Amino acid sequence: MEITRKVEFSIATNRRYVIRESEGLSRPTCFVCGEPMLTTEQAARLFGITQRRIFRMIELDAVHATELASGAVLICLASLSQTVDRESHAE
Repeated sequence: MEITRKVEFSIATNRRYVIRESEGLSRPTCFVCGEPMLTTEQAARLFGITQRRIFRMIELDAVHATELASGAVLICLASLSQTVDRESHAE
């Protein structure tokens, strides 16, 4: 008789992002969840992904984003983090 064993691993991670700002500058917050927002360039550098990938996420409504009158696009740090985590676990 053969004995088989099944082992399952579960990993939970928490991330904390520290964004330093100059005094007097206010960081915009997400209109949906109130979390900080970054430009797509800053977010791409922070997460090590391309801006193009971020724009795809925006088009799929996978992240919270807003466009300023100047044409700059801001993206919610929390929703981007969740989306990147989901994508990395799906792979």
